[in-house]
Formats: sequence, structure tokens, C-alpha cells
Amino acid sequence: MAYTDLHYKFKKIGENVEIGENVFFRYPHLVEIGDNVIIDEFCYFTTGVVLGSYIHIAAHCSVIGGSKAMFTMDNFTGMAAGCKIVCSSDNYLGDGMTNPTIPKEFHASVNYSFVHMKKHSLLGTGCIVHPGITINEGAVGGSASLITKDLEDWTINVGVPTKQIKFRTKETILQYEKELLKSIIKL
Repeated sequence: MAYTDLHYKFKKIGENVEIGENVFFRYPHLVEIGDNVIIDEFCYFTTGVVLGSYIHIAAHCSVIGGSKAMFTMDNFTGMAAGCKIVCSSDNYLGDGMTNPTIPKEFHASVNYSFVHMKKHSLLGTGCIVHPGITINEGAVGGSASLITKDLEDWTINVGVPTKQIKFRTKETILQYEKELLKSIIKL
């Protein structure tokens, strides 16, 4: 579905936004999308969503957690195919039953939370991110990583669960960002 078919339902949508066929937003009134954003086919969102500008979300990504949860991607971020972002979780310790079909009085408590991807952060193919996580500026989660704690600025992290393996060089990326933004202002 092209964004022009959906944009009247979104809280905010910017310029040059491409949303592929079969992308689903359960709460479009809680969705804000900046400029120059591409969301590929078969993505699924069931939270509040705030996307900055210059963002790519590849096919088959999902962001789940309900209307009380929030997913944020700052400018210049990206997710490769098949990432799973979890922004809330049922309490599995026994204070009630779990799943959305259980009436409220019998349901376990739910911990509604967030996931925040800061500027220049990236997630490789098939990453899983748990609730309450911040992927800090320039941090990368490598393919198939399980992210259960915040990732430090400008680090590369891999594994199940993730472990920091090295630092990214940030100078070229930040210089290109500066040049890009300067060229936009001249236009």
C-alpha cells in the first residue's frame, strides 16, 4: 500500500516516504514519520512509532508491544530484513494468565516499555531486541544478535546475547552527515 493511501491516518508523515505493499500499522494515529523514509514489504507495527529522517526498514521486520509501548528510530538509522523489536512483555512469574484473549481480571501484568534507536545506529538481519533497550548513537547489532541490554555509542555488538567486539569509526559518517545537511539547506 503506498503511503498516499494511508497518510491521512498517521499523526505525521514527511516528504519522500515509501511504504511497501502489505505493511501493517495497528495504531496509525500513533505513528510519526519524517522525510526520506523507506519501509519495505511485510513489516508489522503494533506500537506507537516515531521515525526520524533518512531511515530504512527492510522487509519482514516487526515491532510489537501494544498502544502503550513506543518504538523510536532517530535520523540515519536502519534495520535489515527480519528484525524483531519487542517493546513490552507479559509477566511470566504467575500473577495471571498470558495472551491477549484472556479477560483483564485474569491476565498477568504487562510491562509496557520502549525501544530507542539513536542516530546512526543499525541492526543487522534477524536481530531480536528486548523491551527497554536503547541502541545508542552509532551502535550496531550484528546479524542474528539477541539484544538484551543497551548498546554503547559507536560499538559493534554480536551474539546471543550480544557482546561488544569492537568500536566503529565515526569521523567519516559524521562528516558525511554534516555535508548532507549542508547541501539540503542550500537547496
